[in-house]
Amino acid sequence: MEIKEEKILSKKVVFALLLSSCIIAAFFAYLYIDISQKLRALSVESGIFSPASRSPQEIYDAAKDSVVLIERRENTSRGMITKSICSGFIYHDKKHIITVYSSVANADEIRVVFNNKTKVKAEILGFDEYSNIAVLNFTKDLTITQGPLYLGKSDWLHLEEKVHIIGKICGTENLLVSGEVNGINVPYWLKDEFPLVDVIKFSARALSSETLGAPLLNSKGEVIGMIIDLVDNGGNITTLGYAISSNMIKKIVSSIVKYGKYEHLWLEGIWGIDVTPEIAEFMDVNFTTGFLVTYIDLNVSSKLAYEEKLQAGNRTVIVDGRNVTIGGDIIVKIGDKEVNGMYDIVAYLEENRKYSTVKLTVVRDGEILEKPIIWPVAAFHPPPD
Repeated sequence: MEIKEEKILSKKVVFALLLSSCIIAAFFAYLYIDISQKLRALSVESGIFSPASRSPQEIYDAAKDSVVLIERRENTSRGMITKSICSGFIYHDKKHIITVYSSVANADEIRVVFNNKTKVKAEILGFDEYSNIAVLNFTKDLTITQGPLYLGKSDWLHLEEKVHIIGKICGTENLLVSGEVNGINVPYWLKDEFPLVDVIKFSARALSSETLGAPLLNSKGEVIGMIIDLVDNGGNITTLGYAISSNMIKKIVSSIVKYGKYEHLWLEGIWGIDVTPEIAEFMDVNFTTGFLVTYIDLNVSSKLAYEEKLQAGNRTVIVDGRNVTIGGDIIVKIGDKEVNGMYDIVAYLEENRKYSTVKLTVVRDGEILEKPIIWPVAAFHPPPD
């Protein structure tokens, strides 16, 4: 009798344990699914979600309604007329349009044309001329029914990766053309005096100035760049282009939306020029790369309490038909990054925006100083060299 009761009790215990295990497993399964769904929703909302690879047709169908045409209009004696057209796309908050600043600057009126032919007036909320990015705001309250394009991670790009462009191409609205990545993090000067970092070089067929502002999409349909410049390829049907990366777009656009601008970083009060073999020969030094300090703002230098300060040039020579002030310090390293020229300094400062000062390794009178120089960083558009 006791044995039978023990067996019954054992069965009840086993059943209770199994039931408890099932309940616990079901709870954690529900919790996992709930968290996964929330994370996925958050990823989609923020443009992080990475779908599987798609066919060009699938990419086009998913993105075409999120790409817009932008008309730059001027007030003339004949009334308001459209002077130029470019492309743009809907930002992830669905309240703004991203496009190229050079195509909408100084416009008397800006008109956004959606893929369904709806035309809406817009204005420039803010811009960054060095990256050629403008963020447009609608002049009237507007509910955008079209979805935004997802901003992917451009640092996952690789050379020869296939990319797609959707925009106004050779007079035809919202076509898709494909190309490939030719360069990543290429040095690029949109404005002569200041290099833009994190730029993608690509090639594709049949692009025109109307394609400026169009999104550069990867095989998943994510935005990994925006076209900011096209290069005449000598009549070749293949066009070379430059796109600012999605990583930079995220930083610049979020700053423009919040503050109306994006602040670039530079060495405070410093002017200079990239060292060339010709400059090195004039200075009689063995360092043929680096950044030569030609001028220092005394208002900055005089306020520094550092024991060692940068030294500017002291004599002017003509190098390749250009006046160059030589004799100053040559910056050959910033932090732990080698400096071949201005681009490396800008790239380092962009990657390390939290620092208010930086450590510089310099060459003076042909020799590397034993002690690095500490120099302040300023948030402003740097001066021309």
